[in-house]
Amino acid sequence: MSVYDMAIELGKKLSTTEEYQRVLETQRAVAQDKEARALVKDFQQLQQSYQRMQMMGHRLTQENLKTLEEAEKKASAHPLVKDYLAAQANFYEVVNEVNLKIQEGLKGAPAAEQTQSQGGCSCTSNDDGVCGGSCSGC
Repeated sequence: MSVYDMAIELGKKLSTTEEYQRVLETQRAVAQDKEARALVKDFQQLQQSYQRMQMMGHRLTQENLKTLEEAEKKASAHPLVKDYLAAQANFYEVVNEVNLKIQEGLKGAPAAEQTQSQGGCSCTSNDDGVCGGSCSGC
């Protein structure tokens, strides 16, 4: 079985976890609630707009950041959105734990291979195979 086939199998296994099923359940609840759906949509559109501004070289103002923060607070205050965000966070925790297990499997690999396996991340791995720097640019 190729590494790509194993990745597909891993994705299938992750989709059966309680955490992922909870993400789907809360996502459906948000999609079915007009107010929650609008709050999420408004926040995402604002966020994407600001990301485009940054990609074009514009700096976000304090007012932009304040507007984005207020939109996020407003959306996350809605009970259905709050549940959805909590479910996502729980699932991401599972994915992060799986990633740590994958890194454990890479312990014996040379540092160059470890860097390459992190999606081209330019940070270096420390002795335990975990990224020793910030991978925010990855």
